[in-house]
Amino acid sequence: MFWRVNFALAAFYGALVVGMSAAISHYFQLHMDTAPFSALLSSTAMLALHALLILGLAAIGLWGNPLLPWQQRYLKSVIILLQLGLWLFVYTVWAGLFELPLHVRALAPVGGQTLLGCWLLLGAVPFIRK
Repeated sequence: MFWRVNFALAAFYGALVVGMSAAISHYFQLHMDTAPFSALLSSTAMLALHALLILGLAAIGLWGNPLLPWQQRYLKSVIILLQLGLWLFVYTVWAGLFELPLHVRALAPVGGQTLLGCWLLLGAVPFIRK
């Protein structure tokens, strides 16, 4: 169930990126100042990149080569951290731009650092011996 939910969430993020890209192209580029527009572009790009990463990891979990139990636990932990990092970063940026509820500006850097850490954790996979 874990892999399916994360695969579906990644697909949802992809759809959100397509919709936001259309909105950026047809509306926001004409109605936003430079700094907010730049924040919207970069946060949407971050969502797109990490949606693909989550989609790929979930696909490995669903259909990939049989993973050892420790590999499954490791990838699940990375995916959970990716989801958390995305929500902290992207939602915080968008909440600030669109005046959404629960906007806590200080959470965006935490989300970004979490995403950075996830990439480093993935880079460590080839060196882990169990």
